[in-house]
Parts: sequence; C-alpha cells; structure tokens
Amino acid sequence: MSTMPKLPCTVYRLRMAARRATRLYDRHLAPCGLGIAQFGLLQTLSMTGGGTVTSVAAALDMDRTTMTRNLTPLVREGLVELRAGADKRSRDVVLTTAGKLKLKEALPLWRAAQAAMRTSLGVQDVERLHALLDAAVERLPEA
Repeated sequence: MSTMPKLPCTVYRLRMAARRATRLYDRHLAPCGLGIAQFGLLQTLSMTGGGTVTSVAAALDMDRTTMTRNLTPLVREGLVELRAGADKRSRDVVLTTAGKLKLKEALPLWRAAQAAMRTSLGVQDVERLHALLDAAVERLPEA
C-alpha cells in the first residue's frame, strides 16, 4: 500500500493503475521475452493483418513517433517487418512467421496475466473497469 497522498487528479490515478497493471502483465510475459506493449502490438497486427505505420498507430491511439520506437525492437528481433508502402512516404507493418510463433508462445502467458487481474480485482470489477475505460475512450477528445 502506498503512503503517498492521493491527488485529486484522474490521470494521476489512471497512470498509477496502468503502471501496476503493466508490471503484472510484464512479469507474466517475461518468460517469452515480451512486455505487454510489445504483446499488444503483435496482437493488433495479428488481428488486423497489419497496415501502414500511421494506421497501426491510430488503431492503438498512439503517435507515430511512439509507434516507430515500439516497432524498432520487434523489427530487430525479426518479429515484425517494415515493407514499402503504397507510396514512397509510407511503410507497411507486417507480422512475420517468427512474430506469429512468438505471439502463439505468449498467448497462454497473457491469459495467465488476465486471470491474475481478475483474481486481484474480481470479475465484476474488471468488467466494470472495461466498460468505464471503453466509455472514456469514446467520450474523451482524440486531440
């Protein structure tokens, strides 16, 4: 339990909760060598079939610079490939065979993290949290 005062700031509390959740998922995913951010990116590419760097960044609601920084280790490890896009200014992001295998290895670990989250918070609170977060994403301005 933290002894720090609770500031009356929504984003402060969201970020604190996000850091704790990130550590929980990262611990579970550690045996396969991925963190939750990398896992989420691989899973998004798997679900969408890839796309331009810009479109994948938009799907994850992150800026292009952060997307490029997150892609770099995945490209280096051969899990993701960047290909020439439809025009000279764009690049397409594609999950490689190695990336698909890594994702398959990571899925049971991610499921264990999901179960740990449900155990820690309770199934009903996780469902309520998902609903609140989904509503926040829908209602908060993008820019």
